[in-house]
Amino acid sequence: MSLGEAISIRGKMTNEFEILKCVESKDTITQRELAKKTGLSLGAVNVLIKRLINKGLLKVEHLNARTIRYFLTPKGLMEKARLTYQYIILSYNHISKIESAIEQIVKNKRNSAAIFLYGEKDELYEIIVSKLHSLHKPYTMISDIDKTVKCNENDSIIIVWNPELIHEECQTKVFNILNAI
Repeated sequence: MSLGEAISIRGKMTNEFEILKCVESKDTITQRELAKKTGLSLGAVNVLIKRLINKGLLKVEHLNARTIRYFLTPKGLMEKARLTYQYIILSYNHISKIESAIEQIVKNKRNSAAIFLYGEKDELYEIIVSKLHSLHKPYTMISDIDKTVKCNENDSIIIVWNPELIHEECQTKVFNILNAI
């Protein structure tokens, strides 16, 4: 499966999962509230709800002329569990690929090569740091990639995970860990 296919599947899974999760968590919820909670447009929420109803995952109950209640069917509960499982598996596979890429990067460079990290201190940062610790590899977090690229010898390793933060002239001198996924 290509990265584009995985992202497309993950996006669909995430949107449907978020709707199912929100409907299950609140007794009565409007489409506007669903849009706000999921970050989707009202139109997208409407389309997703219709799709989930047609699939037999959601049911609609009219409480009065102005209030509608959505609830998960048994099939909807099973689908929510399946999507949760799929999301966990997909995430685990991505983490494994990132860890393997870090192992390869470190293995392909000599042991004395300095390792620099450049990016946001987010979940990917935590995965990278955890793997480097398990490999007993010291690293330095940097804040100026341009300066680091210009000042360091060729055998240093610069690992990035926020490619939008990198200037074009630096891209050939760094390892974008996202290319591993």
